[in-house]
Amino acid sequence: GSMLWFIVIASNLTMGIAWHRFLAPFNIFFRRNADGASSLGALPPMMSHGEEINFEDPKEDDVFGLGTRADISWKGLLDMSTCTECGRCQSQCPAWHTEKPLSPKLLIMAMRDHAFAKTVENEALVGENSPISLDVLWSCTTCGACVNECPVDIEHVDHIVNMRRFQVLVESEFPSELGGTFRNLEKAGNPWGANRADREAWIAECDFPVNVVEGELPEEVEYLFWVGCAGAYEERAKKTTKAVAELLYMAGVNFAVLGKKETCTGDPARRAGNEFLYQILSRENIETFNVAFGDRPKGKKKVVVTCPHCFTTIGRDYGQQGFELEMVHHTQLLNQLLREKRLLPIKMSHTAMTYHDPCYLGRHNEIYQPPREILEATGVELTEMPRNKERSFCCGAGGGRMWMEEKIGTRININRVEEAIATGATELAVACPFCRVMTSDGMNAKESAVEVLDVAQVLLRSVKEG
Repeated sequence: GSMLWFIVIASNLTMGIAWHRFLAPFNIFFRRNADGASSLGALPPMMSHGEEINFEDPKEDDVFGLGTRADISWKGLLDMSTCTECGRCQSQCPAWHTEKPLSPKLLIMAMRDHAFAKTVENEALVGENSPISLDVLWSCTTCGACVNECPVDIEHVDHIVNMRRFQVLVESEFPSELGGTFRNLEKAGNPWGANRADREAWIAECDFPVNVVEGELPEEVEYLFWVGCAGAYEERAKKTTKAVAELLYMAGVNFAVLGKKETCTGDPARRAGNEFLYQILSRENIETFNVAFGDRPKGKKKVVVTCPHCFTTIGRDYGQQGFELEMVHHTQLLNQLLREKRLLPIKMSHTAMTYHDPCYLGRHNEIYQPPREILEATGVELTEMPRNKERSFCCGAGGGRMWMEEKIGTRININRVEEAIATGATELAVACPFCRVMTSDGMNAKESAVEVLDVAQVLLRSVKEG
């Protein structure tokens, strides 16, 4: 009987789902990272004809992103044919949970049916009369819940970003708000279009010295503190920046900041498909880093950062351009300082608290323990939300969504804060400036008294006297 079934499938190459039994091992074998690491974190470089595109001198026949069914790579076709339609990705997707048209499962199936159809009225994958609508494509927050959940290692986020790349670079078809974001990144080096000179404004609000270095870092500086755009400009995120700086100062860590020399890492541009702009921004920063670190070996190029998006982009995406350094997230460094007893919690607070795992700290980088250990060290009573750690629910800001309007369905951040409120906690701890903005906006919308704070602020009030 089973042999007969095998012959039936073998004679019908487009039999869709039945093929997955034979293809799953190959798909898992050919995943993006041969060492078995998930394909989260950095995005894949842009390929054309099997080679990376050289953005300084692109070839005339280079294909930018994923536009038509003919552009789908063999790995893409393998991904689509391997899908077992189990729906585990869809069950974790923040877009699908909030009535958006995007389901990772339906997206992969639509791409598969389009790729294998004998004739189609429109070769294009995205747009009108195409299998994937613009609303579907732009609903993704790149949170990675689908990739994390998939039993056969389908790389949904890679395909979505490749389709976005084509829409932005070739079709110039993207949500209108992103046009402003891209212009701000080009002109001002940050997504809000704020003045470059104001990157140092937060320092004036500190009552302790902060070392700003323009050129090469002096030898005694151990950590470069990368503040990031949100950390420098966004009022709520600035509180995190100041708390981290004060904690480092209290612990006697020799750190410096780049001040006006910082520019956006390129994360919003890259995750929204504007690879060209990402290349410009990343090169500018890599040059700045090369000047700042001089001839230090990799182990001495230490950067501490509060934003998980900067953390991922500098720490992982920049590696594709051959630039490597030691990246630590502020929760990792502060936790290490606690262990070394360089920071001592003196005031224990027994507040009921819950913690929200940022997608780009948790799923994308698998950093779950440090923030929790810091919170526990301050004596708070931590109650986990049902969706936590690798199954944490996105705040709704990733993938460039921070700068787009959310017009369809219910709001992702409201879904998340309702879960936080339901734990009975009086405070919600976060470890990402975007999560902070989204969750505090959500709390305000729900008229909730739950206060949103960064893990660093929770620690600061515990180690500070007075």
